Amino acid sequence: MKENIFLIGFSGTGKTNVGLALSGLLGYEYIDTDLQIESDTGRSVTAIFAEDGEPAFRELERATLEKISERNFQVIATGGGIILLKENRVTMTANGYVVCLEARPETIYVRLLLDSANRQDAANRPLLKSDDPFSRISALKTQRQPFYAEADWTIHTDFLSPEEVATEIEQVLPLIRRRSDKQRGGAGSPASAGSPHAAHSGSTPFHRGHEGVALTQPDVPASTGHESGPAPAASGEALVVRTSQGSYPILFGENLLSRLGDHLLEHMPESAGRKTFIITDERVGPLFAPTVRTALEKAGYRVFIQEVPAGEESKSLAQVARLYDWLAAERAERKDLVLALGGGVVGDLTGFVASSWLRGIPFVQLPTTLLAMVDSSVGGKTGVNHPAGKNLIGAFYPPRAVIADVLTLAGLPERARRSGWAEVVKHAIIPGVGTEQAALARFERLEKNVFALNAGDMALTAAILRESVAVKAGVVAKDERETGVRITLNYGHTYGHGLEAAGRYNQLLHGEGVALGMQGAARLAERLGYCSAEFVARQKNLLEAFGLPTSARSFNFDREKVLSSMKLDKKVEAGAVRWILPHGIGRVEVTREVPAETVLQVLEELL
Repeated sequence: MKENIFLIGFSGTGKTNVGLALSGLLGYEYIDTDLQIESDTGRSVTAIFAEDGEPAFRELERATLEKISERNFQVIATGGGIILLKENRVTMTANGYVVCLEARPETIYVRLLLDSANRQDAANRPLLKSDDPFSRISALKTQRQPFYAEADWTIHTDFLSPEEVATEIEQVLPLIRRRSDKQRGGAGSPASAGSPHAAHSGSTPFHRGHEGVALTQPDVPASTGHESGPAPAASGEALVVRTSQGSYPILFGENLLSRLGDHLLEHMPESAGRKTFIITDERVGPLFAPTVRTALEKAGYRVFIQEVPAGEESKSLAQVARLYDWLAAERAERKDLVLALGGGVVGDLTGFVASSWLRGIPFVQLPTTLLAMVDSSVGGKTGVNHPAGKNLIGAFYPPRAVIADVLTLAGLPERARRSGWAEVVKHAIIPGVGTEQAALARFERLEKNVFALNAGDMALTAAILRESVAVKAGVVAKDERETGVRITLNYGHTYGHGLEAAGRYNQLLHGEGVALGMQGAARLAERLGYCSAEFVARQKNLLEAFGLPTSARSFNFDREKVLSSMKLDKKVEAGAVRWILPHGIGRVEVTREVPAETVLQVLEELL
């Protein structure tokens, strides 16, 4: 399901100002349908109405909305009458969530008068040109009210500022997802093979769904644990990853950071009283470093903290050198600890520094993002980027422990939270070292629980993440240095890394790249006869249910840059790319026998 938010409502309810404020809060693109029409035609909405008539304008509005809806992660302020066409109502609910801004006729009338006075131009407010503006507003609003009432959420804006309305939408967004999808049985709901929900079916004005295999409502509440297949293990039990350099535990749970010192003493008693060097970034540090410091000092550790700039740019040799200088200045010794507090960037950077300082000192992963918890913190891959490609400089160096406090996820921006689910979906498709049936059970469990996971059920999140990481842990234990089965963990990464690199690592989050890459690999597999169209659709629906992109067309990537980056990917061997292609859920194949023209055709589809 796409994460567009469509603001509907009568003129004067505040859609423009709320849309601007909300897009800033969420980090989404802001679109105004009327402004888009004016930009596309070079004419004002008023002129189009006057010269071509309302039917011509409504057709322009319909075509513009359809074009806008192809993209994702947008806040879209719509015209007051956009809901008059059923096609528009279907387009909006098939491509995002619909929030209605409501206000009393008296409020609307006063706002329109003030706006007109401020602009000293009533021409753009045709409602005020009536002999009785207030009566016309009341009559039109009453006429449109049944359509406004079908929105996913309604907020009365009479006594609220645009910023207050935007904040309320941001706060209730998880509930909007859960409530709207549950009521309409659509794309945010879990999947059930063979139960299509076509976007044009149904009798209600707003019907949510996708063509093809749709996601359907679970038959039991998601948080009860009554999913198909064996339930995930309790999150409080430590997973153990076994490597040639020793074993290390992975803990999932709530409030683990506030008891961090106790956990380290339990799992690493030899570290008692040592110096602990915490590497974090400028966003995460202020949020969690004080808690970590207090917990460590309470347990007798000596604490030093260093922040790096947030973002992929910090995965560089320049930052590595800066951190070496810091460790040297603080006299870090071989038995001291280095702790990575943050997301994947901090984890990869810290791991590489720890692997190379004094030829290797112990380090612990404290992942604070969903993506880091389920992927980068596990497996011992460390590294930094080179201008020619991602993670080209690095080492295999396993942590001494991974301690994942799921409460850190509560403060993640929406986009970052969504990004992490891509790796969880990936772990539900590849078999790992298990069976097809086990993978299918994981996939169906995600389909059934997508509501609760999107809504922030932390206990369920911890259990699902633990189960997902168990897949990777099993693979890593069997193939520590990626000479065999571990290559399957790169499902989706070939196209994904190429897209990330083409965007200079600042347009796509890693999970978004993986989601696009998985969809590309699945389309490639379908073209080559490896898998069915049903599998491709089912994967697509689950990715979109977590708000992940399955098309890159809105990013305008350069095809040649993507192809060039793919050729530098770490999975290239003897000049040929090793592709991980799915036969279906729980069955993948590694191959080099992929025609270049087919790779290019699928890339064109993604772009």
